Amino acid sequence: MTRTRPEPAGPVTLKQVADHAGVSISTASNALTGSRAVSPASVQRVLQAAAALGYRRNEVARTLRTGLRNTVGVIVPDVTNPFWGGMIGTIERQAAVSGFHVALTNTEFDGERESRALAGLVSRVDGIVLFSTQPAAATLQPLLDMGIPVVACDEVVEAPGLGGVYSDNLAGARDAARHLVDSGGRVFGMLEGPEALSTASSRRRGFRAGLREAGVPDSAVHSVRAEYSFEGGRDGIRRLLREHSDVDAVFASTDNQAIGAMLEALNAGRAVPDDLLFCGFDDISWSARLAPPLTTVRQDADGMAAAAIDMLLEMVTTGAAPRVEVFPVSLVARESTRRTLTASPVTIT
Repeated sequence: MTRTRPEPAGPVTLKQVADHAGVSISTASNALTGSRAVSPASVQRVLQAAAALGYRRNEVARTLRTGLRNTVGVIVPDVTNPFWGGMIGTIERQAAVSGFHVALTNTEFDGERESRALAGLVSRVDGIVLFSTQPAAATLQPLLDMGIPVVACDEVVEAPGLGGVYSDNLAGARDAARHLVDSGGRVFGMLEGPEALSTASSRRRGFRAGLREAGVPDSAVHSVRAEYSFEGGRDGIRRLLREHSDVDAVFASTDNQAIGAMLEALNAGRAVPDDLLFCGFDDISWSARLAPPLTTVRQDADGMAAAAIDMLLEMVTTGAAPRVEVFPVSLVARESTRRTLTASPVTIT
């Protein structure tokens, strides 16, 4: 539920926000427009002051008679990742059908950039779809207190008044574990994701739970942390195999990691799938084009994106209450986990 506060006696000015936050007017302005970099601490103080004074609500009311800018913000960690890239396209198309434009920010997995982007959208958009790099309620609470509709997508954020659209990451990783066991894996390696991300922790817990349920001892399970990227996968598999050369089945938290790891494994003289079974998570378009094609856990990325923008526009235009939707996932078995095949070089076609 959106918090309420008494209506201000008159329009709340930027100077009042700056005074309340204990910063200069220029710092407050830069924080709320994103025109110049402001420290994370100052951004947080300005957002909290704006929320306490009702600044953003006042701005919307006097900017347009309808109170709408017909623009929504979308914040993503990496626009080059096919998983998020496809979701951005879905969001843009559905927003356009409803007469809304999209203001897109690419954070490049930079938490400070994400905080600045959120603050900079306060006076520019009617609502925000957030693919977070640092899922924290404290960062979002001032925006929610200002009445800005926000829907978190992919990464879970626990905050009252926040909408959410997520995948069942726990179940997907559990299925991946069982599949690798059924495919002949004996010693298991996992490329975990960044510690702060809910997808990383859920997939780690699901994978280990699936292995335990299949009777695999903890001593036969090894893991390393790796960034959600091709290079993260390459670096991760190098470290994993250097420390545990007996690993013969690998689960990567994302397809990007898995593809980078498969290519690096080939360079190290390991054959896929005969020496190493590989399973990813996402089912990006490139995964089916590898040789051998990558077994993966498919997320309904298009459905999630459509649900996120539909939910946000309902919140913006009708005042609908936020809700949480969890999408099922499915395992897609391909040749990277079929050891009956003759091993072949890993290539992208």
